[in-house]
Amino acid sequence: MADYEVYVDDNRYQVPSLYLISAGDEARARAIADELWHSSAHHRGVELRKDGERLLGLGSLAVPVVRPDTSCA
Repeated sequence: MADYEVYVDDNRYQVPSLYLISAGDEARARAIADELWHSSAHHRGVELRKDGERLLGLGSLAVPVVRPDTSCA
């Protein structure tokens, strides 16, 4: 099991709500994030993170994941 952070953009609040979840793998964490997003008509989007690293953004929080360039120039 691993711990993940899910931020939910809810139109009733000015800042995203934070949910802390545990999942057996990233696929299950993504499924939970998707379930949270669809659990209320007020939820405009979700973002999934693990140890602060952004793994997924859906809906209003869907922006490209930017990974650092690790190639040597």
